[in-house]
Amino acid sequence: MLCPKCGKQTDDTGKFCQWCGADLSAIPRKPLLRRRTGPVADEYAGLTRRFVAFLIDLLFIIVIDLFITGLFGLSEGARMIYQYARHMPMTDKFGQTPNALIPIPIILTIGILVILVPWLYFAALESSKNQATLGKIALRLAVTDMQGNRITFARATLRHFFKFLSAVLVFAGFIMIPLTSRKQGLHDIIAGCLMFLQR
Repeated sequence: MLCPKCGKQTDDTGKFCQWCGADLSAIPRKPLLRRRTGPVADEYAGLTRRFVAFLIDLLFIIVIDLFITGLFGLSEGARMIYQYARHMPMTDKFGQTPNALIPIPIILTIGILVILVPWLYFAALESSKNQATLGKIALRLAVTDMQGNRITFARATLRHFFKFLSAVLVFAGFIMIPLTSRKQGLHDIIAGCLMFLQR
């Protein structure tokens, strides 16, 4: 640590500065990783930083989805979804109109690209040793439990799927982030999670 009197680097395990003899015991010492010692209000991640991290994650998810679409041949389902969205006649790869209300290619495409991939991306990375997705790593964010520890895959899964509830409620679950003392969204509160800035 730096001595507040002489400004030289001194051994912080001693009571006095080894250069000038100043009393170091009266100096408050900061923990190496403050987020590990408990919640500190000025280290919680705000809505803007979270949103930018989400946009970065969204780009990665789109790239993964495109790769999986080509790998597993989900282009037919994607094409049918596009036809439905554009109010065009929906046809299968043979040019026939499907009889089912929701054709199987659409179910598979939505199930894999919209549900499975984002779930595994967020839950696996947030419960990893980095405690963050690629977007969160770029913005120096980390997801923890209420004690600042690494979360389990199950807790990360719970947090991920309750984001849909936060969104369905006219995004109220996200809007409440800057309004709560620990900057928690509804999904954070339900899953018992915090999001910290990493120093």
